Amino acid sequence: MTLIEIFLPVFAVIGLGFVAIRTRYLDPATVQPLGTVVIRIALPALILLALAGTPAQGALNTGFLLAYAAGSLGTMLICMAIARYVLGLSRTVTAVVGLAVSMANSGFMGLPIGQALMGAELATLILAHCMIVENVLILPLALLLIALAAQGDVQQTRRKIMSDLLRNPLLIALLVGLAISFAGIELPELARDTLAFLARISGPLALLVIGGMLASLPAQGRVTVVGLMVAGKLVLHPLTVWGATGLVSGIGGMMAMGAVLFAAMPMITIFPLLGAKAGQGQLSAYGLLVATLCSFATLPVVVYLLGIA
Repeated sequence: MTLIEIFLPVFAVIGLGFVAIRTRYLDPATVQPLGTVVIRIALPALILLALAGTPAQGALNTGFLLAYAAGSLGTMLICMAIARYVLGLSRTVTAVVGLAVSMANSGFMGLPIGQALMGAELATLILAHCMIVENVLILPLALLLIALAAQGDVQQTRRKIMSDLLRNPLLIALLVGLAISFAGIELPELARDTLAFLARISGPLALLVIGGMLASLPAQGRVTVVGLMVAGKLVLHPLTVWGATGLVSGIGGMMAMGAVLFAAMPMITIFPLLGAKAGQGQLSAYGLLVATLCSFATLPVVVYLLGIA
């Protein structure tokens, strides 16, 4: 299968979502509820099904977690240093840059593309590992940095982060799936079929949401800052993760390539909402728009270099 055959359907569905919202065939207000369905129902079902059906020895790859965390944190620190000490940006914008370059769009873009390239089972396992790092380490740290930069109530921010973490449906699905796997319990056939039925909507619906969000984003922002965000996310993040996977043993070839592939995705779709907490909503929206459009060119290059296709 050629790269065009792999990526054309993915980008076509994103384009369909963009056109549907831009032409008002679908109301722009439908984008957020559709995204909520993916995050709160479809992806948790997919993750729970995948982990519950994985033997305990293969359910959790600590080498992957370590390498992905090291690569993501390294990217965050490098880009924040450039933003602060080279470009002279404020602490608030610097914190937003750190979030932009280290938190990939694992669920909405990484999963569908990973499924097309590596198969549904492996892609879902990689997604689960990425989400552990992103939701337990990267996102809480980035939100705390934004709160510190904005001189907000740090104690309140910590409590909010912990509360959101405990109620996160993706993390709950991860923990339940891992518990079932390590306990050696086999899900009943009805449960497996129901979860599989729900999981099948995650990929295409997520891509439609991406397109709809792009159609709603403002095309205004600071070129230099956005350039740093895009280069950091699409180039530096996969490079640092690739370097980290070479230093950590026991990951496995396909898992290591999956880590680099997922790191090469643009930033998380809720990035503009998170950036708005620091008063940088418009800058964040423009960064997401440019990075997603640029990923149409960079992702095939990454896949070609990895030799997956």
